[in-house]
Amino acid sequence: MNITSAQTSSPLQYSHAPNAEAAKPTPEALEVSANSAVARPEGVRVTLSAEGREKASSSREANPSKDIEESGLPDQAQKILKMIREIQQKIDEKQEELQALMNDQSISQEVKQARAGALQSTLATLSASLISANNSLDKLSKNGTISAAQSQQATQLMMKK
Repeated sequence: MNITSAQTSSPLQYSHAPNAEAAKPTPEALEVSANSAVARPEGVRVTLSAEGREKASSSREANPSKDIEESGLPDQAQKILKMIREIQQKIDEKQEELQALMNDQSISQEVKQARAGALQSTLATLSASLISANNSLDKLSKNGTISAAQSQQATQLMMKK
């Protein structure tokens, strides 16, 4: 992690003497500073190294359901929410595959249609599974297993990707 001042230039210049006086501004800098009417905002800028950014993103990828597990919802609701996320992820992957297939000019039209049909069939099955999982979550709300507030929380978690 690297922390730097967001101020682009300092009106004070410090002498570079290797003694205790090194931290004191030079007399010329004090004069410039006293005569300067422009106020520069101070701030802190934090940047992460590439390794730090990678580690931060990998921890989210390591457990994408962490927010569900920490939600405090009943186990059954958590299980359904995890299943919904998994199905949504599979649907996204199959849609990307279908898009790539349609954009591939190296495949004949007949082969494209056959593969597209198979992908569309898989997408239909996944969509039916998603509807079933959503209905299961809705049943938990209707039968009182989860409260209205928990149902709203589950809906918010379901919308996250």
